[in-house]
Amino acid sequence: MFAFHIRKSVSRAFALAALAAASLSATGQTVGLAQDTHAYAFYSAESVARQAGVVASHDVVIENADWLRLQFDSVKLPKGAVLRITSLKDGAQQHLNAKTLAQWQNTSAYFNGSAVRVELLADKAGRTGQFGIVKVLAGKPQPVTESQCGANDDRVASNVSDRARLIDVGCTVNLMAKGCFITAGHCLATPSLVDVVEFNVPKSNSNGSLNHPAPKDQYVPTTNRKSSNGGVGNDWGVFTVSPNSETGKMPLEAQGGGLKLAKAVPAVGDKVDIHGYGVDTGVDNQTQQYSTGPIATVDTAATTLKYAADTEGGNSGSAVLTGGRVVAIHTHAGCTQSGGANQGTLYTNAAFKKAFKQVCGTAQ
Repeated sequence: MFAFHIRKSVSRAFALAALAAASLSATGQTVGLAQDTHAYAFYSAESVARQAGVVASHDVVIENADWLRLQFDSVKLPKGAVLRITSLKDGAQQHLNAKTLAQWQNTSAYFNGSAVRVELLADKAGRTGQFGIVKVLAGKPQPVTESQCGANDDRVASNVSDRARLIDVGCTVNLMAKGCFITAGHCLATPSLVDVVEFNVPKSNSNGSLNHPAPKDQYVPTTNRKSSNGGVGNDWGVFTVSPNSETGKMPLEAQGGGLKLAKAVPAVGDKVDIHGYGVDTGVDNQTQQYSTGPIATVDTAATTLKYAADTEGGNSGSAVLTGGRVVAIHTHAGCTQSGGANQGTLYTNAAFKKAFKQVCGTAQ
């Protein structure tokens, strides 16, 4: 599987490293989106089209926003009608019909920039439907709080195709060979959030605010999920997503492969490999990075694994690999500037293995 790693040239300053206090040992490593919520009130008129094409158009502009996401309401999309949303910054587009809009729970994908155009398209003459916009989420610079094992942040940029960013909760998810995803349970603890899985995440802006991939690389989770938010050793989640609204593809087809669970429990001293979307400074913030380090503790009774590999907020859910297979799900911090070990749930957790079989057996 294609991957690349780029070594960082500058270590983190002591002031940032000192934020990794011992109290983090029981803290899940999520990082929610920095955003403002704007109430909005636009409703298009229901009309009759004389021919195929654009029958209604509206530009949403939120000054100084780094990105936008829309909440729709009172949408009527008869057969053949489509909502087309276009970023006026980079031209990225999403097309939503009645089925895919329902899958996205009446929300759009994430779009870079401070302005998007929403158009109602008809494929033939006749009644065209209508749409309303009632809320806009607008991105802003992300606050950065880091922690790592030791004085230096040893993560390096990476680009493996089977890892993705889960927002707005701020976690890492892992595409499995069966087509489903695994992550930390606390990343799925608020089912009302309409989270989005993002592959091929671009670099962030210099101020740390996020950029998003095009909608063709964004997927919305389904209700086919199981999870446990039971603390270190019992924190796991499994879920599936709907086909992509632009390509119709599932992630396994689009990304070209997924991970497999381990067949044997690793040993103390074995090296682990972790890819995740942890916080960082500047353009590396919540982009994919790789870390490695030795296993410190294996507790099969508590189904807990501890390892001295750097992780940050946003790394929750990262697959922990030895020998190319998943041995644990990273869930909690535990490192400080003086050392320590981060923590995850072993793949041998009985409830996780049962849920994995149930959820992933129905993955498309």
